[in-house]
Amino acid sequence: MTIMDYAKFERIFNEEIFEKSKPKLLETIAEAPNRYIGLFRPTKPKGKLLQNLLQSHEIRMGKAFEVLIENYLMILGYEILPKKFPNENLDIDQHFKKDNKIYFIEQKIRDDHDSTKKRGQINNFEKKLNLLG
Repeated sequence: MTIMDYAKFERIFNEEIFEKSKPKLLETIAEAPNRYIGLFRPTKPKGKLLQNLLQSHEIRMGKAFEVLIENYLMILGYEILPKKFPNENLDIDQHFKKDNKIYFIEQKIRDDHDSTKKRGQINNFEKKLNLLG
């Protein structure tokens, strides 16, 4: 079995998680400084900046895993299919094909979402399944 070398694995994580996070944080501060300072904000600006940066990394971790898994699927000989639905505002996390079988995967990195969000994710999954069918 062919595996991905560590340098490529590391590059994917660095590109998806870390490279854009600080510039994006600076843009957010410039566009909406009131998110970080305020009379009634209990968190000090430094704490809020750190919270924002770490939360951004956590969110970007999901995207990094999507890219990483897509790369592994290509290594294993799967054909990567489009992730966007025409005329729909929906994306598939993984959409691929091998041996005339089409697969799709919705990846989730956290399991502590509230029940409303879980229901929405299930509804989105069912909608995507029906669109593919």
